[in-house]
Amino acid sequence: MPDLPPDPDGIHISAIDSYIGRPGALPGVSFWPRVGARVIDLIVHYLIAICSGFLVGILVVTVAALQHTSAHVLLAHQSHGIALFAFSLLGSVVLETICEGFHGSTPGKFLFSMVVVPEDGSPCRPRSALIRSFAYFVDALFFGLIGYLNMQKNPQQQRHGDEWAHTIVCRRSNVAQQNLRGTGQFMLVLFFAVLADAALIIVGAVVNLTT
Repeated sequence: MPDLPPDPDGIHISAIDSYIGRPGALPGVSFWPRVGARVIDLIVHYLIAICSGFLVGILVVTVAALQHTSAHVLLAHQSHGIALFAFSLLGSVVLETICEGFHGSTPGKFLFSMVVVPEDGSPCRPRSALIRSFAYFVDALFFGLIGYLNMQKNPQQQRHGDEWAHTIVCRRSNVAQQNLRGTGQFMLVLFFAVLADAALIIVGAVVNLTT
């Protein structure tokens, strides 16, 4: 069988390229849809924080009752909230890392049919998810301007975190089916991600109360 001639430069069929894992073939999602997904993720994190705060409140009331004192006395000894803020911030990173590292999508990305994949279109891994999650704090500077500017000069809409982690945020329809994880796995991963986020927030609240 004769060898097929190579593809002309710059001519690729993205749907086929995504299946064969050719780097540079997957089109990235632009800035504003990703902002929408991020807003949903923040809402989920804040809901987790509210529920965690409710549990901490029950804990404070219970401890106060056992010590035969007022809950206001315990709350009066709390610090300025630095520990709570730090652990809450870490919780949001863990939530995103677990969701993307073991499924590819956070709640916002899942609702908008987006998925994080490596540049070759294979399933995202925890290490890559962790890198891009921490790098978000760089890309989010100046209300996201740093990430936005980098995406505009990048053909696959990669922010700095994506470049450092070698990932792309793309539509699920552009990824080979065998490289996608299903809804069932998303729900399971989200369950553990929520637990981890809530646990870190509660730990931060307890540390805040005892220091």
